[in-house]
Amino acid sequence: MVTVKLYGALRLRCGLKEMSFYASSVKEACQLLARATGVDMKEFKKSSFFVNGKEVKVGTSLSAGDELVLLAPPQGGLAK
Repeated sequence: MVTVKLYGALRLRCGLKEMSFYASSVKEACQLLARATGVDMKEFKKSSFFVNGKEVKVGTSLSAGDELVLLAPPQGGLAK
């Protein structure tokens, strides 16, 4: 199983902090998250991906026991 942790706005949109399931790649993990949460796949593809603490691309393979972290891109800011 792979543990997926969500941060930032993506965590808020999905309504969960983490989820565990079987996935063979980052892309497949994103597809499973999209199905489970109802959030559009495009939202996940905009994220930064980290597997076991190292930044990776969406096509990266996953192995049992991996931790996949999805960081939503920064948004907004303070208006002057």
